[in-house]
Amino acid sequence: MKEVYDYKAINRLDLSDPKFKMLNKLNLFALISIAASCVIGIVLNYCLRMLGQAGGMYLVYILCGVVLCFIYPYVHEFAHAFAIIISRGKRPYIKFGKFAAYCGSPDIIFTKGQYFFVAAFPFFFYCALLIPLCVLLPAEFFVLPFMPLMYNVFGSVADLFMIRLVLSSPKHAVVVDCGTDIVVYVPTKIN
Repeated sequence: MKEVYDYKAINRLDLSDPKFKMLNKLNLFALISIAASCVIGIVLNYCLRMLGQAGGMYLVYILCGVVLCFIYPYVHEFAHAFAIIISRGKRPYIKFGKFAAYCGSPDIIFTKGQYFFVAAFPFFFYCALLIPLCVLLPAEFFVLPFMPLMYNVFGSVADLFMIRLVLSSPKHAVVVDCGTDIVVYVPTKIN
């Protein structure tokens, strides 16, 4: 493992720091967006594809979609862990806190490309998996992949926010991700 003792920290972002209140803002944005998108998508699906059909089982499927949304944060963080194992060959830790679930490890150092892969993996993987299911499944089952898909899209806002920070850092930067905070380091001397 490359040590960072000859590196200096140039940027640190802690989403859970109370003075930033960033995690609360991102969680609130995601929650409102997920709820609005799910309501709009469910109503449109019913009006465009199921009009005239009984809605009793559709309500059951909506409740099942809500249950899947409660499970999704675990699945999302396990996808990050899988991406870390693929890219770095090391096992991270996963923690489920009061307001956030996160995956990271202070002893794993990423290049910018590796960090992009790890942070973006759940977003792209679950979109590639769930979007075709939304299209191919019969209309009454639409909500089962759609609700976790909306959670994936809007729940990945924090990941995309961190990716933007990392990609805007200098070329030779490395990243340490501890879960809710990241530190970007650059070499003190570039050989």
